[in-house]
Amino acid sequence: MPDKMMPAMRRVDQNDPTLTYLLMCEPPTTVEKDDPHFGMTYITDDGPALKRICDSIGENAYLQDVCFDAPLGLSNMVARSTYFAGLKRNTSIHSLGLSRCELSEGVGHEVLKAFKENNKHLTKFALWRCMIRDGGTRALSSTLTRCTYLKEISLSSCRIDDVIVANLVQSVRGNRHLKRLDLQDNIIKRAGCESLVTLLQDPNCNLVTLDLNNNMIDNDGATIMADGLSNNHKLEGVCLDGNDDISASGWNAFFRVLSNPSSINATYFSNHTLCRIASFGSVKVAGSRLYDEDGLIPSRLLSLIELNGIGDDNNLVARQKILDCHFSGDFNMEPFVESNMEMKVFSHVLGWVGRSSDSLSHSAMFNLLQKMPTLCAVAPPIRGFVKTHQSDDNIVLGHQYEHRSAGVKSRLGAIFGPFWRLKKMKPFGKKCPVYIVDQRTRLGNMIQSSESIS
Repeated sequence: MPDKMMPAMRRVDQNDPTLTYLLMCEPPTTVEKDDPHFGMTYITDDGPALKRICDSIGENAYLQDVCFDAPLGLSNMVARSTYFAGLKRNTSIHSLGLSRCELSEGVGHEVLKAFKENNKHLTKFALWRCMIRDGGTRALSSTLTRCTYLKEISLSSCRIDDVIVANLVQSVRGNRHLKRLDLQDNIIKRAGCESLVTLLQDPNCNLVTLDLNNNMIDNDGATIMADGLSNNHKLEGVCLDGNDDISASGWNAFFRVLSNPSSINATYFSNHTLCRIASFGSVKVAGSRLYDEDGLIPSRLLSLIELNGIGDDNNLVARQKILDCHFSGDFNMEPFVESNMEMKVFSHVLGWVGRSSDSLSHSAMFNLLQKMPTLCAVAPPIRGFVKTHQSDDNIVLGHQYEHRSAGVKSRLGAIFGPFWRLKKMKPFGKKCPVYIVDQRTRLGNMIQSSESIS
């Protein structure tokens, strides 16, 4: 028995509390890890030795992460259920990995069978470069169906196609604990995207991250994924970079999902949760050239993704999208005119638009008021207020005071122009909207409040 195997076996036998990660692989290996929590054993043709280590794993209370790296060959000679029965007794392992295994037979198949029966403590499952054929698909699906406490599933570089994805979706459907699904470096196409969308639309699905990096997804697949996110407000990241067949039309499908311009309501109910669309780490590199000229992630899309990630307040994100989409530039006033919006309601609209002091809010307020000439008219004198303050810079509405401004008429009871800020003052004894106009500041927040002095 190789010398490297003995220390790890002793540590497992002795229930060493510092040993938390165990790698079981075929010799020779180049793996070297100077980590007191790491141990490595070899899988050889010595069946009794393999049974002994699996039995020790079954009794160990400190192992948390176990990985089997067992290419089909020598490992197939020891692939007997009796050798792996000890794995069914372990209750400490949270993470299980299989590397370069055949799942339809051999060590990989036997490990899946063992954890199919012993899975309540398992929260992470990973495959890397494993061979999943017909028998392997059934074994994998059967195990994942039983592992209902998994939070992370990673199946990378396993040549997973659309058929396997369909089986996988059925296996994990109903798993409320699953947060991350990693399917990068496979051969998933349009049909696989359709299967994944059915999972995202399931009310029991709580996925936060879906990694589809480096597959064979084209514009149709990207559009399917985008449409599937329209009613999903839990997924925070879907990584699609590395799919070279996605061009501008595929990326553009996400615009309408993230900021639907058809109406203010549609924009408000757009997706404000998705804050990652690529796996290169940060989306704060808007315009970064990730593909050739026909396959760039548009900088505007990355800006929307970044906006979604600014914080936990989706209402704030929705507000910024509405201001940008409906109140900037030459925006359309027809929704306000056609709906014959009452002034009481319209005042709330103005207050909502001018709630903050950022430049976007200032610009939106200016454009909005510029589009509403009916706001400018002769206003009757406003009486009955407590006199507060007068100066050359301020025009104040007070008790028994009238203000008539030559050349500029305001329905708000004061001079109204593009560089004035409207501020509120309290009325005397009853609810009434009151405004003070400050000529010294630029147009900022227009606020109409109904406050009562107790």
